[in-house]
Amino acid sequence: MSEPGFPYLLSLVEDGIFVLDRHREVRYMNAAAARIFDSHVESGSSSTFIEIVRDYECDALVRKCQETGSVQSASVKTRGKNLYLDIMVSPDAGTQDLIVIIRDLTEKHHLEEIRRDFISNVSHEFRTPISSIRLIAETLINNPPRDRETYNDFLNRINTEAERLTRMTDELTDLSMMEHREAVLSKNSLHIGDLVKQVATRLQPQVDNKRLTMNTEIDGYLPALVIDRYRIEQVLLNLAYNAVKFTPPGGSITISVKKKGGEILVSVSDTGIGIPGEELPRVFERFYKVNRARDDEGSGLGLAISRHIISAHGGKIWAESEEGKGSVFFFTLPISAQPGPENLTEI
Repeated sequence: MSEPGFPYLLSLVEDGIFVLDRHREVRYMNAAAARIFDSHVESGSSSTFIEIVRDYECDALVRKCQETGSVQSASVKTRGKNLYLDIMVSPDAGTQDLIVIIRDLTEKHHLEEIRRDFISNVSHEFRTPISSIRLIAETLINNPPRDRETYNDFLNRINTEAERLTRMTDELTDLSMMEHREAVLSKNSLHIGDLVKQVATRLQPQVDNKRLTMNTEIDGYLPALVIDRYRIEQVLLNLAYNAVKFTPPGGSITISVKKKGGEILVSVSDTGIGIPGEELPRVFERFYKVNRARDDEGSGLGLAISRHIISAHGGKIWAESEEGKGSVFFFTLPISAQPGPENLTEI
């Protein structure tokens, strides 16, 4: 909603600005306010402030300013759209109008939550192996075993936990480089069907150990792709290893490759435990783990890294799942591409 006579500059301000009359009807609303509240109110129509913001806490601040004649300000979390807003309401001297200025801090709040979650998750993931190493070391110091076999077992446990820490550190470094566009793709022409077969062969011992069945379904006459072999192998291993890890004995895993339009579509499906619907949108977040798998040894970084790799190749990655019936992870790779170094792009 706009009105001739208001400065054009107000339409360029990032903060939302409302001008309300004494009935709390909106006389003016800048573009930022319309964006924040997803409003499409046309000029000339009479809409009240509460009808646009749809939040009674925001409206209460306006009413208090009107009643007291003094400036009111507060931080508000709206219930409908879960917006985090800083609001200031001021009476307009000489008129009965009210000026409402709203700063949208939702994105800033979301980034702060991500930062806190990241620190918490890093601490959690490192605490377990560090505690294990410390406990074993204290045992060796205070009560050294007399037989060599037990002594070697303790040393092997320390080595296993140290390798886990090293792996997580490497993955964190890898992910950080990708997010800051410091990692480089080294692309060459190759047939992804061959790569899929090699990955399946590499995981066959784990598949046999869990009494699973591994299948590959690769269309004939697939064109060669210009991709980073190491990075795409990393994605395939992440997806296939997860399928093995979360599929009970007797289940099956299928890696499929086919041409679809101008892309190659790769899928890794399993008959495993599946992913709850409410958790599915978050599986590609850093450190995110499905609750029931929280105590597994994975770092929770593999899918986040895979997302960056596929995006850097110009493809897409997503998942479909039904709890108790299994999951399918898909990714696409464009057929047309040129070899050469290329920075990993930020998502």
